[in-house]
Amino acid sequence: MKKMLIVFIALFVSYAIAADVTVTFRANTSTVQGVTDTSDVTPGGAGLTGVDLRGEVQEYSSGAVWTPGGDPMMSVGGDYWEYSVTFPEATIGTEKQYKFGFNVLNLDGTVTSSWEGTPNRILTVPTVDTVLPLEYVNSETPPYTPTANIDVFFRVNVSEFTDFDPAKILSLVGGGPNVNGDYIGFWNPGQYALTQEGTSTYWNYHLELDPAGAPYIGFMYRFHNNGTEWGGNSENVQGHGYYPDNENRGLDVLADTTVQWVYWNDKGPEPFAASDTLSNLTFMTDVSAAISASGFTQGDTLLVKWGYGGTQQSVRSDTLTAGFGTVYSVTIPKVGVDLASDGIFYQYYRIKNGIEYREIFYNFNYSGSDVSLSERRLHDLAGAADNAPYTINDNVTSNVSPRRMPKFRNANKICAGCGDGNKIQWTYILDLRPAYYQVMKGSTLNDIQGDIDITSVDQIDALGVYMNGPATVDQMQTESWTTWGGTLAQTEYKQMYDDGTHDFDLVAGDTLYSNTYIYKSNSTELGQEFKFGIGGGDNEGGYGNNHIENLTSNISNTIIFSAFGSIDPIFYNAWDFDTNSPSLEVELTGGAKPNQFSLGDNYPNPFNPTTTVEFKLPIGIDVTLNVYNLLGEKVATIFNSYAQPGNYKATWNGLDLNGNQVPSGTYLFELDAGEYFHQVKKMTMMK
Repeated sequence: MKKMLIVFIALFVSYAIAADVTVTFRANTSTVQGVTDTSDVTPGGAGLTGVDLRGEVQEYSSGAVWTPGGDPMMSVGGDYWEYSVTFPEATIGTEKQYKFGFNVLNLDGTVTSSWEGTPNRILTVPTVDTVLPLEYVNSETPPYTPTANIDVFFRVNVSEFTDFDPAKILSLVGGGPNVNGDYIGFWNPGQYALTQEGTSTYWNYHLELDPAGAPYIGFMYRFHNNGTEWGGNSENVQGHGYYPDNENRGLDVLADTTVQWVYWNDKGPEPFAASDTLSNLTFMTDVSAAISASGFTQGDTLLVKWGYGGTQQSVRSDTLTAGFGTVYSVTIPKVGVDLASDGIFYQYYRIKNGIEYREIFYNFNYSGSDVSLSERRLHDLAGAADNAPYTINDNVTSNVSPRRMPKFRNANKICAGCGDGNKIQWTYILDLRPAYYQVMKGSTLNDIQGDIDITSVDQIDALGVYMNGPATVDQMQTESWTTWGGTLAQTEYKQMYDDGTHDFDLVAGDTLYSNTYIYKSNSTELGQEFKFGIGGGDNEGGYGNNHIENLTSNISNTIIFSAFGSIDPIFYNAWDFDTNSPSLEVELTGGAKPNQFSLGDNYPNPFNPTTTVEFKLPIGIDVTLNVYNLLGEKVATIFNSYAQPGNYKATWNGLDLNGNQVPSGTYLFELDAGEYFHQVKKMTMMK
């Protein structure tokens, strides 16, 4: 009997060791800005939290692999978040990739969801239940240097502190008793000066406390902005602070901790308030580009949603109606605006079969930290006047202009009713010349998820280029976003070729790289997403900024042409993505914003082989700088794009549209800003 019992116990222990295991992930958000728990304000109670777990590990919890919001982590105080996943016995010892996502509640009530900007994290599934070490979102290290003392990390956002004076010290003041009853105080203004986080409105301080005095219960503190003097510009959170009828904040310190960021005086952004009124506001656009790209058909509904980013009291939605040809418009009466602000953020949406599709748009000129606004249009309302009408017109045929026509992703299947045997071939051709020109200009193509940074033409030639993303999943493959770097560079079916033999690559060595994928028509969407990387590195554009193109379903061998870097034309400024040719030198020279248009004389004049022209733009506008011969024939285009207000200097190298040196003679150069400005002057080329 004893022997049987021993065998039973042994079998039980063996089974217990090999059972499913639970892994608890721990995240800290002190390394990112603006994260809050939004679960109680998400419309419909969807439960979106400040941090969520994403990646292959999701398969064993929500089942939604690499899906934002599917696995929300729980706030456990301060900047700390936790989430547990139970892995089946069969996964023990295997590697699973994951990342953290973080969510920021915007002023307009929308939520911005962002991915970490770090390489994928790797979990080797353990043999026993495990609580992982604390990990910092978007970073491999904490935002301070840990010490042997108790580390307390404070942060304050001064964006709504109208009297903030950066010339005076912003400091932490406070104090409290320790476990021994001793009082620890630092009520001297300026003693503990906060540090600004880059150029943002966030400031922080790393406080060190003696561990022998822990815990510190009832610790009081507040932020002060008056240098080393008391009086004025000191927080007062009385009425909603930690202590009743006390102006200070409160905190219990038991061990190392990061305190969740706060607004100065707990006063967040004020809601939008109109200072001016437009008698009416018209949104007008042309959908011909969307139609030609198979993303829009007559009969689809077109919406404009406007007021994002706090540029209206709430985001409004209006339906545009079809007018002449492919032009759609809507006019809204009595629109409150603030003409002293940046303008209005807005977006076009297509409604098809009751489903809403947001336009494919990236705001290349946006420099803020709100990821959602980088995908919205912004109009600065230049020239608008109080109690006057105003029209926003997005009708420019361009790949880069902020006023370019909208395009939409086509989510329909290639052939929804076809059988498994029905297939379609899609050839991707990549023009890699923009990368060559950019590094020849002296730029570094930074790998945002690794260290494959490109600084020379030789590197490009040696490393080659690879394609990543859902578009690489064809009838034979299942992996979409392959890990950037060495893993992608070793994934043969994602390599693109310029050898004249592979996959419809017609000419070897012409910097046009190609690859071909064959898709099952009944399960593949017409709209495909992808991104390129030299050497497998993520070095083409920023996070979430990818190529999206629509397949033409009725063509067996479809060719999609893309230019490397077209998703980030502000950085890849050595290339003109509208003319698909190298950019000539146009430089924003700085100085005071001009109050009128002007075109200067070229210098030197006569010239050989280059000459410089200066011009001034008082508003942001699409502008062209052309060169003509005396017969009126266009010889060259020096600049043809949208330009922000400012003072510009352009250089012409004396080459014509075909890259040939022009002969000696007199030429005309023209600055054309449409209805706003037009002027022509003479220049002389003398060899």
